[in-house]
Amino acid sequence: MKPWIRLRVMTTAFAQIDTACAAFAQQHDIPGLVAGVVQDGRLVHVTALGLADVEAKRPATPETAFRIASMTKSFTALAILSLRDAGRLALDAPLAEYVPQFAAVPRPTRDSPPVTVRHLLSHVAGFVTDDPWGDRVLGMTPAALDALMADGKLFARAPGLAFEYSNLGYALLGRVLTNVSGEPYQAFVRRTILQPLGMTRTTFDAFAAAQGDFAWGQRLDEGKWSRERLEPDGEVGAMGGLATTAADYARYVAFLLDAWPARDDPESGPVRRSTVREMSLFHAPPFLPDTVDGRAAPASAYGYGLVNSADPKIGRRIHHSGGLPGYGSHMLLLPESGIGVFAFGNRTYAPMSRLTLAVAETVHALQPPRRAAEPSPWLKRAVEAVVAAYDAGRIEVAEAALAENLLLDMPARLRNGPLAALRQRMGKGRLESISPVHALRGSFILDCANGRVRGSVTLSPDAEPGIQSLTLEPSG
Repeated sequence: MKPWIRLRVMTTAFAQIDTACAAFAQQHDIPGLVAGVVQDGRLVHVTALGLADVEAKRPATPETAFRIASMTKSFTALAILSLRDAGRLALDAPLAEYVPQFAAVPRPTRDSPPVTVRHLLSHVAGFVTDDPWGDRVLGMTPAALDALMADGKLFARAPGLAFEYSNLGYALLGRVLTNVSGEPYQAFVRRTILQPLGMTRTTFDAFAAAQGDFAWGQRLDEGKWSRERLEPDGEVGAMGGLATTAADYARYVAFLLDAWPARDDPESGPVRRSTVREMSLFHAPPFLPDTVDGRAAPASAYGYGLVNSADPKIGRRIHHSGGLPGYGSHMLLLPESGIGVFAFGNRTYAPMSRLTLAVAETVHALQPPRRAAEPSPWLKRAVEAVVAAYDAGRIEVAEAALAENLLLDMPARLRNGPLAALRQRMGKGRLESISPVHALRGSFILDCANGRVRGSVTLSPDAEPGIQSLTLEPSG
């Protein structure tokens, strides 16, 4: 479907989104809120409400910058992977190869493996979880991080055994970026990701951002608002230091979404599409998040700076939250639908993931389905052969499209009886649709005189892929 048609359908959801944002801000006492929806590579809707500065009564606008806290982690992960893609580091190399000070850190047990870059990316390094400690040490100096490596009690368990969220792990990835690139990690992220995407108002320097249209973080104690301390940039900022605007962040969301589907188009982003998709794969043991508004959340797993969840209602969603003193944020991608949603709030640990999920469900419900992928020539050939065999009531009619195993696993004489009976019951069939799973597997529907028949085929990896498995049954 053409983008302008999809957008016209989407506009019916925008009023609902604005209403939901206002109700959410009131329910959770959030002074200022900005939320955005990204589709077809651009920001199609922004909601801005409340106050960016409670003391000055200055309103939040679509141009207001917010700190996005741990949503920074995907930028750090992407920067690390860009160095991997360039052959400048290896994910499975010991961390000490890139951060020499870590070589002196005692392992938690004698049989523990060394901590690797991959361990840090996926939060399986064995470090103790460090929310909210990490939120208050963004401005740690290089010397202080060195001292922490020398004297700190870092480990909760041996590396590689379990997922345990670690801000320190991403701070160490920042040090890896600095040491391998030869420039401060902030400058490397800016040069390799932010500038190519045109994110001119995105920065690790919150004090610089605060000179313009900026949301000041607030806390609510005993019914009174007060401004949170603005944490400075430093060695720990790679885990959560970025500040950004809706327009800037929408460019990043659009870049991430553009990685789907895999295709032959030329690369256009600062990091290749396959690397972005790699970030969302499961690289840590699954975990079960908290329930959301009484609804059980689906099992999830951490990738590299992104969480992957299989949601039965809206499909696969890729997401990450952020929380700092004074701020809460969340981003959510629906790669199969090409939709991205994000929300920023300026209250300490505001639960923005509840809002983005509700917005995503609203948009998804009104979203016209994307045009189905075209079946590969081999899949099309196989399905057409099955249709001919169905109409003849004899599997041998499709013999040229069968893999070597199919009639060995079940001889033609045992297949033809059920096939002829199905043909007699359902009548002559016409191919209605093919739904590829991928190039070598798919399902299809036959529109028959007495109803529909649903089939599925999986093809072999031969030079000329043949049908290695086949099912045919009445639909409904």
